[in-house]
Amino acid sequence: LQFLYFIANNMRSLIVSALCAAASAGTYNVDKTGVDQVFNGLGGLSGGGATSRLLVDYQEPQRSQVLDYLFKPNFGANLQILKVEIGGDSQSTDGTETSHMHSKDDLDVTRGYEWWLMVEAKKRNPDIKLYGLPWAFPGWVGDDPQTGKPSGSPFTYPNQTSTYITEWVKGAKNHYGLDIDYIGIWNERSSSSAYAASLKKTLSDEGFGNVKIVAKDGGADICNDMAKDPSYNASIDIIGLHYPSDYSNYSVCHSLNKPLWASEESSSYDDYNGAACWARVVTSHYVLSGMTASIMWNLVGSYYHGTNWYASSMLTANQPWSGYVENLEVAYATAHITQFTKIGWRYLKNGSGSGKLANGGYYTTFVSEDSKDFTIVIVKISHEHAPCTRPGLPYEAVSSEISNIAIAANMDAPNELFFWRSNFEEEKKVTFEQQPNIALKNGVIENLSIAVGDVLTISTVSTAKKGSYPNTKSSPSFPLPHFDNFDEVTTSQEAPLCADQIGAFEVHQEAGTTNKVMKQMVPEIPIGWSDHGSNGPMTLIGMKEWQDVTVQIDIKLPVAAASGCVATRVNQMWSNAIAFCVGSEGRWNLTYQGPPQSGKFTQKPIATGTVDAPGVGKWFNLMITTINDTASIAYNNKTVQSNIKIRNCDSGFGAFGSNMWYAVEYDNLSIRQAGTNWSPKEVCPAAKIGTKVTSRPCVSNGLTTSDMKFFLSSDYQMVHIDSGLCLTADAAKEGAGLTLQTCVFNSGLQSFRNDYTTIRNGNRPVTLNSTSLKLVGSPNSATVSSSTPSGGWNTWSYFPNTDQLRNTYDTNTGFGYPSCLSACN
Repeated sequence: LQFLYFIANNMRSLIVSALCAAASAGTYNVDKTGVDQVFNGLGGLSGGGATSRLLVDYQEPQRSQVLDYLFKPNFGANLQILKVEIGGDSQSTDGTETSHMHSKDDLDVTRGYEWWLMVEAKKRNPDIKLYGLPWAFPGWVGDDPQTGKPSGSPFTYPNQTSTYITEWVKGAKNHYGLDIDYIGIWNERSSSSAYAASLKKTLSDEGFGNVKIVAKDGGADICNDMAKDPSYNASIDIIGLHYPSDYSNYSVCHSLNKPLWASEESSSYDDYNGAACWARVVTSHYVLSGMTASIMWNLVGSYYHGTNWYASSMLTANQPWSGYVENLEVAYATAHITQFTKIGWRYLKNGSGSGKLANGGYYTTFVSEDSKDFTIVIVKISHEHAPCTRPGLPYEAVSSEISNIAIAANMDAPNELFFWRSNFEEEKKVTFEQQPNIALKNGVIENLSIAVGDVLTISTVSTAKKGSYPNTKSSPSFPLPHFDNFDEVTTSQEAPLCADQIGAFEVHQEAGTTNKVMKQMVPEIPIGWSDHGSNGPMTLIGMKEWQDVTVQIDIKLPVAAASGCVATRVNQMWSNAIAFCVGSEGRWNLTYQGPPQSGKFTQKPIATGTVDAPGVGKWFNLMITTINDTASIAYNNKTVQSNIKIRNCDSGFGAFGSNMWYAVEYDNLSIRQAGTNWSPKEVCPAAKIGTKVTSRPCVSNGLTTSDMKFFLSSDYQMVHIDSGLCLTADAAKEGAGLTLQTCVFNSGLQSFRNDYTTIRNGNRPVTLNSTSLKLVGSPNSATVSSSTPSGGWNTWSYFPNTDQLRNTYDTNTGFGYPSCLSACN
């Protein structure tokens, strides 16, 4: 019966596809008399925050290869805009980016990696535009310049903030030879007319009057504010919206006669669905909303899984130890426009070269400034694959079509045009492949087949190439043991593989010595974007899956009120952790979280006590080991307590930090395996057709076994990696079981719909095709059901480093030790 269902389902798909492919949609006209707005480019966003953190730790040649995929003309994404975070010393999504001015009297433009990234982008493409935007600000910009009293706002003393931002622009020019083209106000937070005017004046006074100001990198309400305030309107050059819906009304924005951009867009996982979303939205934004630039968040997925929005990127490069790079689909989707256009080209109006396709989808035409070249881009994505993570997308019927494109004589078209194609929805995907040239017959491209899933480029431009490099072998498990004494780290930079989450940690020379140490540099609470002072400063390293490790480090406290901490099983903001902290007076705590800045723990300590007081200005050593359900702690290499009973449901990174905004110093970081659970045994028979799929306790420590390894395909199939078989519901009915079967494209019993981006960043439902049946688990069981059994779960989280589908993303004490989907009879 199941086999017959597969055959029937596929025959139906073939018949529908054939009928759709036969549909004739008529003729689309391309005519230069309809020249319209200037095209301002496609870009990528590094930051918001710390999204490029691990890229700097890649070795050559792989690091340069990643940069080529992003920036090199006629190779990969060929980006035309690079937008970067102006570091503000505060958590801004995936970490903290350090500021060029931690305090009013402090200026160091060698900190961080965004300068380096802009330099490398310009090396490859001198024409790329550069755009800086703050997510957060160091606290001092909001402090009263006379009394030092904090206001908590960057706009209370606008001249102070303007000077701060202008110093960043000045540093880019004077130290790196970089001309900044655009500056934003404050990412997705409030704006200020007085500040915008101050910023414009300060930039001009310092010789940077050519820098254009973008506002407000958020919602379209800025247009109403500008329309009511002539001074505000005069200060702003470009309107930048985040995740704008093409089904909103932007008439007020357009009435201001300024370029309208999607200055942050996508936030979608970088598989074929992410590529489809991006290709669709950068085309529809002009056709439906008149937007002339789109910038993707984020540029490169160079941050750990376990921080926010995993791999919502142009491509993923988060294995510095292996050099592995993956998921180039979005980069090549970008190339369909960027390799065939330049900033300054003009769009052709809707009806004259751009518009909606008759059977769903969009097309745009770009014309060069000298009118010698033109490019037509056609995008047809079905509703199942068109949505980005945000905003919501209304349903639109999409089907294949055969169309003609009539190119007017004023386009001066040659007899043949270059033709490139991707298809992100067919069973056999096509990614930026050159096709035979298209011949024109009496100025017409006849019978052009446009399939669902297609992204097509038709152009006079001959220089496009699909660049590629040989890849290395993936090795997702963080290599242990790890040791770093920071002596080889460049001053003012983070230590390799450390990812600051609260505060900013930089390597500096220890006072009075030649020794280099890691030092927390933020002196007061920043004006935050997302975190406004939760727990104390912390930097993490490793894997979200770790359980059984030892973390050890030397610490020196600068003041009596400071504490030093070392931790395992840490989540991003160490609201969950097994943390061992010692204060200058010798009081220690072992807790299930990092130290709150208030000093008041919301949870009772696991254990507490005293050791010899470390005092101030003296080095001491902390060590913590966690194995299964026990913890052991040591101070100055002497055991304080061993085999302390802890819960075993936590997992996470190694970390070190402190309790408040103090300049605590760290040295000699050591992380190593603990216990014996580092060589998991294959306990299940090899999977085959008919193998039952259930759940069982997950393998830990960033390791796994073959029964737990699943790949979430962009077609919403869950492919068991070792067998190549697909998760299959026995029937589309309540309580149906699950087995592995031969994968059948578009099978309703193998379609497990999920939010392909956020399922990697939290728990999300997984639904069987278009039914109300969810993938439901309970201990040693998995079914499809509309109800959840007692002790069971109906949401899942995908862990890409281990290919595990888990029932918890962060600690859930109600479920206890995490369970994984498992193909194990």
